[in-house]
Amino acid sequence: MNWIKLFEEFDQELIDLTNLLKQHDIPCDIWGTGKSKTINHLLDELKNNESELKIISSNLIRFIEFVGIKIFYTDEEGQKWFLKEDRQEFKDGRTRRRNIPSSVSEKMKSGEDPLISGIRGVREELGIKIYGHQLRKHRDLNYDGGSLSYPGLETKYKGHKFICELEKSQFNPSGYIEVQTDKKTFFVWNKL
Repeated sequence: MNWIKLFEEFDQELIDLTNLLKQHDIPCDIWGTGKSKTINHLLDELKNNESELKIISSNLIRFIEFVGIKIFYTDEEGQKWFLKEDRQEFKDGRTRRRNIPSSVSEKMKSGEDPLISGIRGVREELGIKIYGHQLRKHRDLNYDGGSLSYPGLETKYKGHKFICELEKSQFNPSGYIEVQTDKKTFFVWNKL
């Protein structure tokens, strides 16, 4: 009986979010196609305190704070390598390629310290445990724009950029694969 109640509550949250998006003329019916994510992805993001929706001057706006980490490795011959996200493969068969400047980009949880977010993001996406001394703050940035993940939903971004140099024990020359319930993300090394 409790399981049915939880399902009904979750379903109601999805209905409420869908209605909110439609009230603000957000074309959420096309989400989950092409390079976009689904309404369920946005609901999970909101429930995990990774983003926030606010109504400002009658516009629905998504607020997100993130860390972006450029990851490097210098091999024994002095060759410098840069890690780049190659692609995401969704379980429904879609492939998404993004041209993001960071190796790893992680949404911060509400109130989370950027350094802690960076360490967590590398662990979650690459399966590597890094340490605070490996992350060097590069700069902060703020910008407004749309979202490839949620077309039509205006988003305001606050970012914290870091640079990370991996140690030999953390380096996998084959790259890394992040496995999530709905997709796999592939990371590859490029020579600089």
